[in-house]
Amino acid sequence: MVGIGAAAGLFSDALSSIFGTSGAKKSDAVSGNSDFMAEFSKQTQQKTANMISALDKNGDGTLSAGEIGLSPQAFTAIDTNGDGQLDSNELNAAFVKQKNITATQNLINKYDTNGDGKLTAAELNMSASDFAAIDTTGSGAVGMQELMAASPMNSLLAQFTSTANSLTSAPSAANNVQGLDMIA
Repeated sequence: MVGIGAAAGLFSDALSSIFGTSGAKKSDAVSGNSDFMAEFSKQTQQKTANMISALDKNGDGTLSAGEIGLSPQAFTAIDTNGDGQLDSNELNAAFVKQKNITATQNLINKYDTNGDGKLTAAELNMSASDFAAIDTTGSGAVGMQELMAASPMNSLLAQFTSTANSLTSAPSAANNVQGLDMIA
């Protein structure tokens, strides 16, 4: 995770537009305040607990493929430990990944003035040094993967899974977890 305020503020602003700022002030979200991310984490955990409570027919605290009703591909992508059950940590991680994808795409849509699907320091109105921390390839433009890697949401992924640093590619991750948000 890149710990620069400018990037955190951009992502928090995108998250607040997606997720809402219930319990957190808009100014906290825009500034990248850790209180906003803590509230996001709390709300994510509550959504997951509600989902498990509503769908867990056998009362074991996890969701099977039959209970959650996802495609086999989506279920397998979320079932990171391969035990055939989705626990709260796996569901939380999938939800955060899906929100990270959405927030990142919202950033690109909002600031990509030339329509190339990438963002430059000028498009983000960032200093060269802050932008260099995100532009890990040094290309002068950042795409979906670099932006997702810079997201403050990666710290939340680390809370829920030990594989937080291995984000899948944006298109496949979006396809694999999109069903989760519709169910939640």
